[in-house]
Amino acid sequence: MPKQSYRIPTGNRVTISKNLEQEIKKRFENDRENRFQLFLLSSGIRNKYLNKKSNKYSDEFLKWYKTSGMVDLFGLIPNFTKYSSSGDVIHYVGNHTSDPEKYLKKLPLSVGSLYEISMILKMSKDLFKVCLHFTPTRKSVDDPKHEWVTKRPSLINKNSSELKIRIWRRKWENPPPPKVKRTDKRTLPFVTITCSGELFDFDKKTGDKTGVLDLDEVESFFTKLTKFFKKEAPDKLQFRLDDHMENLTEGYYKRKERVDPGNKVNKKSKTVQRYK
Repeated sequence: MPKQSYRIPTGNRVTISKNLEQEIKKRFENDRENRFQLFLLSSGIRNKYLNKKSNKYSDEFLKWYKTSGMVDLFGLIPNFTKYSSSGDVIHYVGNHTSDPEKYLKKLPLSVGSLYEISMILKMSKDLFKVCLHFTPTRKSVDDPKHEWVTKRPSLINKNSSELKIRIWRRKWENPPPPKVKRTDKRTLPFVTITCSGELFDFDKKTGDKTGVLDLDEVESFFTKLTKFFKKEAPDKLQFRLDDHMENLTEGYYKRKERVDPGNKVNKKSKTVQRYK
């Protein structure tokens, strides 16, 4: 088989025409289909080798994953889990929605975005379907569905970013309190809670998360804190809880994208093309 040429095409190959349109559309279709099938395959592998009770992969799988070079393709096991979770979304949309072809086209290709969408699916299938049409919000976790505020565009769409869905999901699970009035007297500093700066640590070569703290743990602690606060100070007249979760989340993803191997390859490719 002849070696694939990696030269920038010229001449008739890139002249605007029906053939050019068809080639571009076909490559996008092939890329999307290939990624979806890879996600589904990953999900099938996880279903077979993950112990549902212990939530751990079998020794057979872990050995194969390490020796077969899967680490070079997927990254560490947590990243493989994101691929397989993405497959869960593809499977559900392809088999349990009213118009699979329509809704599959609404899904993003990013593993990170699809993983965040899979977390919505785990929360509620009903909520997931609403997010295919709207971006819902609520004032309280106890609000019934008919009191949800639903606005367009839909939260789940092909341009949905991992950061956007993550922030939405956090606000959905912990609805923000009403805006503070200017006359609010709860301004005296009382308690300061900080987290480890290792939240922003990623391996510069692989892009894998490193350090003693990850965003899931920060969000879990914040959820416990807000629940405790609401229980102990339901009237909210004496104390006020202010958080910086949105800033932490944005900082997390900025640093994650900065060390993403795929982004480095793209930047390097653009630099090479620019100075050729």
